[in-house]
Order: sequence, then structure tokens, then C-alpha cells
Amino acid sequence: GNRAKAGQVIGNFNNLFMLRVRETITAELLTRQLPKVEVYTTSIVSGATDTSDPQGHTAFTSNTQDRITTTSVPLIEPAHVVNLPKGQAFALLEGGNLWKIRMPLPAPDADEAMPKDLQELAGYMRQHYVDAGDWWESQGLPALQHEALPADLLDDFKQMAFADTAEDGKA
Repeated sequence: GNRAKAGQVIGNFNNLFMLRVRETITAELLTRQLPKVEVYTTSIVSGATDTSDPQGHTAFTSNTQDRITTTSVPLIEPAHVVNLPKGQAFALLEGGNLWKIRMPLPAPDADEAMPKDLQELAGYMRQHYVDAGDWWESQGLPALQHEALPADLLDDFKQMAFADTAEDGKA
């Protein structure tokens, strides 16, 4: 492929989702877009000084200091992306908001409710598909058959549907 065209394609996307990658160059597509952040570090400095006055009442003086410094570091490093665990990703959404995503992984044990493959799922969907075009008449929806809508409300829906059909015929 052409590196310039690949860069153009990536640049056209507003959102970037990055799972674990092998190459740090690929990880840098995400990390280069992120700001650096200030990290505070603390350190303790202690010291002691002896006195040169043998006649004095003090043999030494000491001091202890707490120091706080700031360091500018990248928000995430390419190594963080390369070492992501399975099922986790970083996402750069809405023009620059970074999110850490954890996706649930399917359990290795069998689940009776889950179909064995995609074809079985598609077959189940074809068998149980219900067209809800006239949903107010409760046809084909067992949960609604026992509780029909009031007659005046049914009439209103039928009039609305008839009006829509008439408008479609005029257009």
C-alpha cells in the first residue's frame, strides 16, 4: 500500500479505536494525537551540618524538606497500547476525548440460549420475524392479543394510517 493514502484515510475518521497492536508505529497513530500531562512527584530531602564552635550548645543542625516537582509526560505511551490485555482498547472519540474500553469476552462454556453459529441465528430470526405494520390491531404479537387497545384509539390509528396512505397516493 501507499503510506500517504493510508494516512489520508486514517485522517478522515473522527473516531479512532485501537485494540492491542504489535507495532509501536501503529500505536503511535493514537499516542501522537494525545496531549502531554503534568505529573506531580514528591521528594524528601534531609541534611545535617555540624557546628565548628566547640564552646556552643549545639553540636549540629538538621533540616528536612518536602519538594514537589512537575514533569511533562505523554498521557499514554505506545507501550501501553502494545501491551493491552485481550478485550480492552483505547478509543479517541468526538475529536479528542480518550476512553479506555473493556469489552466482555464470550465465556468458553456453552450457553443454551446462544445459537451455535450465525446461520442458526439467521434461521431463528426468519422464523420468528413479525411485521409490525398494523401493530395496533395486535396481529402476530401474542403479548398484545390479550389486551386490545380501546375501540376509539383503534379508530384513530386506522384514520391516521388511511390519511398517510392517501397522501402517499397523491405524491
